[in-house]
Amino acid sequence: MPDIVEEGFDLASHRIIGYSNFTTGNDWPFEGLQGPAGVRVRPWMYANNGETCCAAAVAGQGVALQPGFLVRKDLEAGRLVELMSGYRSARLGVYAVYPTRKFVTPKVRALVDYLASAFPEAL
Repeated sequence: MPDIVEEGFDLASHRIIGYSNFTTGNDWPFEGLQGPAGVRVRPWMYANNGETCCAAAVAGQGVALQPGFLVRKDLEAGRLVELMSGYRSARLGVYAVYPTRKFVTPKVRALVDYLASAFPEAL
């Protein structure tokens, strides 16, 4: 997998805020126009909570890789800036698992409907 350097932006040379529960660890995989690519990062700090990673990024402490639903408001407000727009990281799904579709309780149906409206990009 080739390393990423987009428009003079070398991700590996920046201060990185690492998410300690990221399944690929310090290897950040991406998909770009030329296919799969990635970069090995060396975080200066780790957090096991995405909101903490976002708060550190907003405070100017480094670059974080977090899902859209966590960073959307900060991006729209200009508190964060998207980097490497030509690349996308792995998509993560949101799943609702329940025993049957025949007799879905109103509470389960309400939760599934809420998840579908809160995460439309996951559908």
